[in-house]
Amino acid sequence: MDFEPTAYYLNLSKSNPVILFNKVDGFHNFSLVTNIFGSEERLATVAGLNSISEVVERWSSIANSEPNEALLVSEETTPFISKITGEDLNLSDLPVPSHYELDGSKKGFSRYITSGLTTTIDPENQSTINLSFSRIQPFERDKFAFDAGSRGHLWKHLSVSREAGERLKMTILIGPNPIFYLLAASFIDNEYVKANKFFNVKFSKGYLNKIPIPSDTEIAIEAEFLPNETFDEGPFAEYVGYMGYDSTRFVAKVRSILMKRNPIYYDIQPSNSSEHVNLFSVPRSSLVMKSVREALPKDPIYEVKWPHYGGRFMSFGYVDHAESGLAKQLGITILGLDPLWNKIVFINEGKTELTLENALTNLAQLTEFSENHIAKISNTFIISSDPTRNELGNSGKIVFVTEGKSTRVEREVKRDIVKLKTKQGNVLISHDYTDDQKVNVIVSQDIDLKDLDQIGWAISTRLNPDTDINIEKNKITFLATRKVPPVARVPKSVKEKVDRKMALLRDRIH
Repeated sequence: MDFEPTAYYLNLSKSNPVILFNKVDGFHNFSLVTNIFGSEERLATVAGLNSISEVVERWSSIANSEPNEALLVSEETTPFISKITGEDLNLSDLPVPSHYELDGSKKGFSRYITSGLTTTIDPENQSTINLSFSRIQPFERDKFAFDAGSRGHLWKHLSVSREAGERLKMTILIGPNPIFYLLAASFIDNEYVKANKFFNVKFSKGYLNKIPIPSDTEIAIEAEFLPNETFDEGPFAEYVGYMGYDSTRFVAKVRSILMKRNPIYYDIQPSNSSEHVNLFSVPRSSLVMKSVREALPKDPIYEVKWPHYGGRFMSFGYVDHAESGLAKQLGITILGLDPLWNKIVFINEGKTELTLENALTNLAQLTEFSENHIAKISNTFIISSDPTRNELGNSGKIVFVTEGKSTRVEREVKRDIVKLKTKQGNVLISHDYTDDQKVNVIVSQDIDLKDLDQIGWAISTRLNPDTDINIEKNKITFLATRKVPPVARVPKSVKEKVDRKMALLRDRIH
């Protein structure tokens, strides 16, 4: 379990499949699955819908509804064959993997439960049950540290309990119906009842905690928050692709471990994996696009995409059949509706492919860079995980409005440059400033110039629009070379071992 599931995911990340391990060394009764949410198509299927556009249309109304029906809970706990308590408890008996080399290096506990949904009852309203994400680091057989840094409902429940000196009961769900993962990522409340708007979900009573458990859950860990104890877990591979060192250092004591027969352990890939970013991004995108369509004129067609490699810091969009100025207004609206993340927005007047290559080449087709095509806002609020924010915790934000049409792009690839050529202007991507083109992108030496996903990641996470985008009348330079925290990496020996195995497998197939 030391880093191999993540190494397999990274090897297969371009094809982005669900990965199932039927045999887990040392854990013969378990199987392990990862990357269920790795694509938007699978995410839509999980929600019981036909497409991601349908998710966007329906999600907001369901997520923000206030259902009046009571939660029906069976008196049976029969779905759980194994109920482990007391001295038999041992979190090490679960197939919790290590993901990245520096995970947990503060204290030396590298294994993290990434798929645990923390379920709590609101101490101020016993009728409301909340689901929240938190990374979970086992460090004793019956104790784990966890982070609640999102400052959401879980943070509130813990704060109320800590102030009262009470041990808040909490149940960790691993592998319930996937709809609960989407609901938990939506920063809403009362997810149990709302889940029934998608599926007919059944619930069983808890064993030692009074918190109900979705009956199809593979593994449940009943625990209680220890308000007077802390543990310095971390760092952890955050969604931006770098190691994150912040932690709330909360601790919980395990009361029971409940499992189905031959349970499937669900592992969410951390760092800037498609799965990790999709989980928190798609529900948020649904809310943003619902607001866009309510606030802006109804006749135009609006499309916006947040590529997973950008960690929501970057988005591409277009507005079709629109009046003058509406494209810029759309870009500014996106910044306003997504204030924690979005800082670089490309909006095209007219339909276009929503890719980084198109965004940059559309920019290169402009005759000049004027106020008609650029809206910049300085020193604005940004989430603390943005590694480029300034000493006040702020960042610049920028909207580029383009008018690109379908055009032929010629790609010139050399050892130290990649050039995207159009008749109207070129884009130069390099490690050093070697040439003056209409659009110049300079990235750090560790970035593969031929991989546009890596280029987009660098622009999104190593650039502050206030200081790192130089705009002249006929030239723009993106300087994406800021110093960043350590990049999340698996140990080289594990990566090479898995790469060799996958190469042999591909040779056999072909």
